[in-house]
Amino acid sequence: MKKILFSITLSFLSVLSFGQAKDSITTDKNINSKLKVQVYYFHLTNRCHTCMSIESELRKTIDSLFKTELDSGIIRFAALNCELPENADLAKKYDAYGATLALTEYRNSKEIKKEDITSWAFSKVHFPEVFSKELKQKINEFLK
Repeated sequence: MKKILFSITLSFLSVLSFGQAKDSITTDKNINSKLKVQVYYFHLTNRCHTCMSIESELRKTIDSLFKTELDSGIIRFAALNCELPENADLAKKYDAYGATLALTEYRNSKEIKKEDITSWAFSKVHFPEVFSKELKQKINEFLK
């Protein structure tokens, strides 16, 4: 029984370690000219309810209010485990050593500014309507 449990645990950890493919979202080297706002939500492997709620509210807001921009590549969203090796460079760039929410503005494939809005997210996540409304305003400021 112990061997079976150990094998299952090892398999699960392997999936966590290798399950996130390195692509254009996990690196900011492949920025297209249409991109104006990159939203990164970094998290740890073990997450609390609040951290999972932040990601859920982010996804709901972006998918519902910015679907056209998301589909056309004007906005990108990525939730990344900052403990995985393939995300190490971005995690370091954004000082993401735990739950971190960052917006980055781009113009003509060049980074203009980045803003860490983690404290804001933790203070608003339990008020979904406010979270969504204020996130929309923050993203719209970067889209101008």
